[in-house]
Amino acid sequence: MDEKKKLRCCQIKSALGIAGVSTTVCAWRSSKRNGGAQIDLLIDRKDGVINVCEMKFATGEFSIGAKYAAELENKLSVLREETQTDKSLHLTMITSSGVKRNEYACLVHSQVRLDDLFHV
Repeated sequence: MDEKKKLRCCQIKSALGIAGVSTTVCAWRSSKRNGGAQIDLLIDRKDGVINVCEMKFATGEFSIGAKYAAELENKLSVLREETQTDKSLHLTMITSSGVKRNEYACLVHSQVRLDDLFHV
């Protein structure tokens, strides 16, 4: 991993409050062609948690709708099925301005805003 990516990962971990936790960081793509999934960033933590990070840009708060909520649930399901992990999966949204509160926002365990990365 190049130095810029390492720095960004350290900033994300710090913003999440897990800077001291030993982790492995990677992107992930399902081995299935149809019905598979792609995840922007996984932070696989030694404390039994995997932060499943989705990165989205929006000019305001990012709104999760019914269709995208179903996609997120599919990603988590496919990841668990293909990796056979027993770790807790925490959906983490990394967005420019945060996630808008609505009926689907409850899927999100944690979020990192662009401002959070510059205050780290």
